[in-house]
Amino acid sequence: MESKDNLSTKLQEYIERDIYPFHMPGHKRMLEGAYQHDITEIDGFDNLNNPKGLLKELNESIARMYGSSASFFTVNGSTCGNLSAISAVTDIGDTIVVARNCHRSVVNAAILRKLNMEYLFPSYLNDYIAGEIPLSEVKKVVESLGNRGIKPKAVVITSPTYEGVVSDIPKISEYLHTRDIPLIVDSAHGAHLHFHSAFPRDYINCIDICIMSAHKTLPVLNQAAMVHVNSRLVDPANVMRYISMYQTSSPSYVIMESMSCALELITEKNFDAYVSKLRDFYKETQTLEKLSLEPISEGRDMGKIVIYTNGYIDGEKLASILRKEYLLELEMYNRHYLLAMTSVMDTAKGFRRLLDALFSVEKTLGEKIYSKNNEKTVKIFQKGKRRTKSGYLSTKFELKPVRECINRISAGIIMAYPPGIPILMPGEFIENDDIIYIEENYKNMEGIVDGKLPVLLDE
Repeated sequence: MESKDNLSTKLQEYIERDIYPFHMPGHKRMLEGAYQHDITEIDGFDNLNNPKGLLKELNESIARMYGSSASFFTVNGSTCGNLSAISAVTDIGDTIVVARNCHRSVVNAAILRKLNMEYLFPSYLNDYIAGEIPLSEVKKVVESLGNRGIKPKAVVITSPTYEGVVSDIPKISEYLHTRDIPLIVDSAHGAHLHFHSAFPRDYINCIDICIMSAHKTLPVLNQAAMVHVNSRLVDPANVMRYISMYQTSSPSYVIMESMSCALELITEKNFDAYVSKLRDFYKETQTLEKLSLEPISEGRDMGKIVIYTNGYIDGEKLASILRKEYLLELEMYNRHYLLAMTSVMDTAKGFRRLLDALFSVEKTLGEKIYSKNNEKTVKIFQKGKRRTKSGYLSTKFELKPVRECINRISAGIIMAYPPGIPILMPGEFIENDDIIYIEENYKNMEGIVDGKLPVLLDE
């Protein structure tokens, strides 16, 4: 991998020179810890929104590391990357094709650009988890638009998904490129895939614009992200132009330094050790009898540990037990499964604690408390489930109790967070399945105000 970028070294040298800061930020480096390296765009430290020196070199290091034609580091997460990527390839009012299980930032980009969104619906990995976007689904939607005289400006999919499921990027890309349609991939959860053959390949060279959250799966501070451009259809300069619009004009040098330092930790040795720990963990959990894990497979990132409750315990209760009794905080939970996110920085001791906790909790479980026979499985992203009226936010709305909203039209983005995938988008009709899902995941829902949903006023 790349040798360590000199940003961290240069910051330390600067601090040791005892230069007094008559500039931002207001803490003036008079506090200890991260405050010491928290500077602004002073002389010699470049400008992330117009990089020409030190930070241009950081971008170039990232591009070499991933084999990308051009890479841009951002401090505003994949949200900034998604907004910038979609803006860079569209004009106001254009049509894009979007996976229905996309992140809310994709929807926000469409709202800001007043885009028409045509949905792709994922397959299902099982009864609870959305799977890949099939090539057949992409073909069907793109060709349907073509029959109506519409050429989408881009296709946007998420790969890997929050639970680690990947789509067939090379085949989707090959198909789209025969029609000169750029492929944008929200790979927020896939920044680590590039560094070991045990993970699904990221195929970054097939993607016109690929967005990655470095902070999710690499040893980098929150908000650190990357945008990679590999395309004859997309001008990297235009992507950077929009990044500078959506990104803060006061980027954190502490975040940038963390990416610089991470280059030293992204090594073959470290990833070999990480994969070995993961494989050992999965092997030992095979003897669980009531709880279970989504197994290692070619089409899924095993670094996302999905733990199924199988009806023996509610997922929220299991998460609470792990938190309170075993001091283990998991990434996400719902009724049916929990998600443990891992990275190259996880320790053998950490994996052992989770393993011992799962076996210990399992011993306390009795008979099933629910089964598929006595409950309705809610598949939010199922084909044909949605009807749309308008994809834009409206000021003409009212707040109504959740149970009174069936057959009303959503006026907002409603989602469980994490992961921030919209259950309801603006303009979508609210159905009974939506109400069931909202009630099951109420504690994690965003977009609801005091138990009420924003719905369009009846015309």
